[in-house]
Amino acid sequence: MVEPRPTPRQPDADPADAADVFTDKLRSAGLLGDAEPSALYRRWLENAARRGVEIRSLILIAREQELGADGFAVLDGLEELVDRNGKSFFLLPRGLTATQARRAVLMTYVLNAGTDYGKASRDNDFDETPYSEQEVARIVARQRKNGWSYDDAAAFVDDHGGRLVTTPNGMLMGLGGSWISNRFSLNGGTTWGDVFLLNVDGPSGDAAAQVLRDMIPTGVAWYEFDDGRIGAGRSRLDLDRLLHHEEIHSQQWARLGRTRFATEYLGSGALGWVRSKAGRGDARNRFEQEAGLRDGGYR
Repeated sequence: MVEPRPTPRQPDADPADAADVFTDKLRSAGLLGDAEPSALYRRWLENAARRGVEIRSLILIAREQELGADGFAVLDGLEELVDRNGKSFFLLPRGLTATQARRAVLMTYVLNAGTDYGKASRDNDFDETPYSEQEVARIVARQRKNGWSYDDAAAFVDDHGGRLVTTPNGMLMGLGGSWISNRFSLNGGTTWGDVFLLNVDGPSGDAAAQVLRDMIPTGVAWYEFDDGRIGAGRSRLDLDRLLHHEEIHSQQWARLGRTRFATEYLGSGALGWVRSKAGRGDARNRFEQEAGLRDGGYR
């Protein structure tokens, strides 16, 4: 007698077996036709099975984002960087269009089927938001509102010698470049729309890419110190936590718009400075508080 394979929702289900089941259901839903899924499509299904994602969500994501068998083609040929939990980041080549960069960001979120924020620390500022078709749709909407950051900010980093990667939580992260581009990243890093720039100024070109190659596998945020050294800070802040914090800043940019957010963020910082000098209550910027002070490395 042949024992039935575990269903995808059973804890002992093999991800490869579960991906076979998912493939059959996606094909039955008319989303694959006769084509065989690409390697990355298959890995998406295995990641989803490993994380316990429901097939209903996968069908809705595939339908709403028009994911055929080659739906991850925008990531083909990109250099993949893998963190300590097995999540995929992709290094963007120079000269990629804004449309391609935006799609690569979205498909990186879809592919990973989760961010690992929830298990990053017992001291997280928030509960993890589960991977779902609603989260994919939210990221698409945020990308649309922050479209200028792909047209302007990402292109600016690229033009000035910095390097960018797509991240599992659906944004861009980069560092390095010219003296001019380095002025746009302060403290532990700065987010512009959907682009988070680490405050690592020295390297440019492939040297900047190498810092990303070295940092991402550690799963810890890196900084550039006053003596020029580049590495983890004393707190060894989990990169998943920092990216969660920065993605909330992306949401703030999308909610308020380019001009209003920049103005109100600076105004909140100035007010906090005045309050601190006067000894009147919490001096933290309200936008940083909303994004999580512990996750952002402020506490």
